[in-house]
Amino acid sequence: MWYYAYLITYCLQMLAKKVDTLNKAMEVEAKKMRREIAAMEKEFAAVRLEKEQESKAKRLGNLKGPGSSSQTISGRYAL
Repeated sequence: MWYYAYLITYCLQMLAKKVDTLNKAMEVEAKKMRREIAAMEKEFAAVRLEKEQESKAKRLGNLKGPGSSSQTISGRYAL
């Protein structure tokens, strides 16, 4: 009878070790995923900022462009 109790205790200990190993592996994978997500968010923010700067530059270019061309056209008519 004591043999079965020892066997059950041993099996439970082995299962507990496997559960601990699995939990540690899951924690490692979760940390990897968090790092990857943070890197992707950082890259996304950089791309978004770059696009915002490009669109701002285009808007500024459009505002300056027609004003200078109208001055040259009115200058032509003045001659």
